[in-house]
Amino acid sequence: VVLQVLLSQAHRLRALLLLRRFFELGPWAVNLALSVGIFPYVLKLLQSPAPDLRQVLVCIWAKILAFDRTCQADLVNNNAHLNFITHLSLDSVHPEQHVMAAFILTGICHRYPPGQSRCL
Repeated sequence: VVLQVLLSQAHRLRALLLLRRFFELGPWAVNLALSVGIFPYVLKLLQSPAPDLRQVLVCIWAKILAFDRTCQADLVNNNAHLNFITHLSLDSVHPEQHVMAAFILTGICHRYPPGQSRCL
């Protein structure tokens, strides 16, 4: 159901907030969401210019990378790392958001030379 609602712009933020809460239940929740195909949706949403989505997406991506570091290649191939670099430079976000964005960038760089070179 969450996958369908993510496609609806009117309900997208609420769906992402629910997904974030679900991910907070633990690694099994992240695994379950990834196994039903949430990955391409949250990857595509990183391209959204909506600032209200960005903060929720940072939380979601921190959980995804904590669970599965192999996602780093997809983030680099889609230039999604640039979103997290930009997020770090924003003064308007809570410091916790900066920490999560830095964690994501660290995950992108961890033992992955293409990620390292792209983040420089």
